[in-house]
Amino acid sequence: MRLSAFILVTGITAQIAPAGAEENLWGAIALGGNGFGASRGRPDENAAISGALRQCEESGGAGECKIRLTYRNRCAAYASGDNREVAIAYADTMEKASKLAQRSCSEATKNCRIQYAACSVPSSFN
Repeated sequence: MRLSAFILVTGITAQIAPAGAEENLWGAIALGGNGFGASRGRPDENAAISGALRQCEESGGAGECKIRLTYRNRCAAYASGDNREVAIAYADTMEKASKLAQRSCSEATKNCRIQYAACSVPSSFN
């Protein structure tokens, strides 16, 4: 799996929370081998990481899963295309995160599709 089409550097944590945020909800994305894992709505970064890694390993990670993104009070998206190119992005909305991931993937390869998009946003933000 090639990871050259990242918008974000591997392992970067989006730690910017909107003004007035009282509750923090975390999410994470893990990739490796043939596996993919994601978690969202977790109370802390460690819980998000362990959930994403567990899901990745259970879906074919073959011991190769690594966290590619953790984020707090944001949305994230993962896109992939030809040649196993991957792009992961985060933003304030799912639509923005999806557009960023799609654009980054499309700059590196063809036939990019959003494989996952979700938000970890406290209900007070909705």
